[in-house]
Amino acid sequence: MRRLNARAALMAGATSLVASLGCDGDSPPSVSLPASVSPALEQRYLTDASFRRGELLASLDGVDDQYADLRRAHYASADGQDWDQLPEWNPAVSPLAMTDFAAGARASADAVTGPFTALAIADDATLVSDQQALRALGEAAFFSYPVQLLPASLALGAGDLAGYGLWIDDQRGVGGLVGARMADGSTRLAYTCATCHSAAGADGQLTVGLGNDRLNLGALLADAAQVPAGDPLAAQWSQALRAWGAGRVDVTTTTGTLPVRLSDLRPTRWLGYLHYEATVQQRDLISLAIRLETLIITSHGTALRPPRAVTLGLALFLWSLADDLPSQEPSDAVTAQGQAVLETNCGRCHAGVGLTGAPVVVDAVGTDPAAALDPGRGRGVYRVPALRGVGRRATLLHDGSIRGLDAFFDPARVAGTGPVAGGHPFGLDLDPAARASLIAYLRGL
Repeated sequence: MRRLNARAALMAGATSLVASLGCDGDSPPSVSLPASVSPALEQRYLTDASFRRGELLASLDGVDDQYADLRRAHYASADGQDWDQLPEWNPAVSPLAMTDFAAGARASADAVTGPFTALAIADDATLVSDQQALRALGEAAFFSYPVQLLPASLALGAGDLAGYGLWIDDQRGVGGLVGARMADGSTRLAYTCATCHSAAGADGQLTVGLGNDRLNLGALLADAAQVPAGDPLAAQWSQALRAWGAGRVDVTTTTGTLPVRLSDLRPTRWLGYLHYEATVQQRDLISLAIRLETLIITSHGTALRPPRAVTLGLALFLWSLADDLPSQEPSDAVTAQGQAVLETNCGRCHAGVGLTGAPVVVDAVGTDPAAALDPGRGRGVYRVPALRGVGRRATLLHDGSIRGLDAFFDPARVAGTGPVAGGHPFGLDLDPAARASLIAYLRGL
């Protein structure tokens, strides 16, 4: 009974949220684009704790879940457990390279050859006065800042790279993995933003920001953990990691039982909400910087914090990725028809420059509700994804349960009068010509 009451309360709150955003009527939802900020406000993020606190609270306004509660309790909280008091960490790192696998050796943390260098961070005033330099810092951090340490026992063979789905790039190294120098002088392997959010195409070219649908991070972590025999809880956890499969990761639960698709970061600039569960409102660039800062803090067990110049630069770099996405304009008569089909049939939720909109109540969209209802981040809704860039995404929906646009719009995935496989039944009743033109348009985005 308590579980039913909790769901009812959550869904009531979700319905109230959606109504307040204006997406319960017949017109397209109205959600403001995140705002750029002035160098003066960037400076305040770097130096003013009360300003950061206010920005955090505004981005979590009305959210009642474990994610929000943890941050309200510890971010710029001016108490004994304030994350501001954590040591700032800018370690010397060296990207893992194919040369580290020389002569058939297995690459481990101790085998990384270097050279090791820390991110070069200018003083705050210089950074905010030179936005190109700030963006360059963010790009360097995207490929080199250790977001999370890997198990100390991890040792990779060259043959493991394809098995785990780690990309290889002549300039960027191997899978965004780096060796990081720790305070005690030891070295640990770690993964960066680029590990999960860059993907190599069939031509070997790296698409920066695109979720890596080949990355089997769960299997890599499970193999490296070396679960001891006779430990049923550890074995259960390892089994949950292996069940993620490629292109998915659980960032919410400690049990590893709620994997979601590795997201496409390229259209981040147009998203009004962050996380599939729309937990964080992206009001402006500072909202994103704070979200990145707290992600790194919690990924390291709240033992350290990144330099704020790094997270501000990362936010600016992520916003810049939208500049390289294809145009929204159709390229020919077929895609022009597809654009019209989208506006008529999908514009209720997908509108504006990013083709996104306000959150949707989970029961209305019909996808797997587990993430939206989980107490870690859920509040009964899902974020409406930006369709810009959708043509390059190998899997779709928050859980990656549908592979490709053809499968997504295939009416055959409707099983009689029962539930729709994967959810989101919208567009499945289009006639073949309209469906083909819509898919052609989406592929070009």
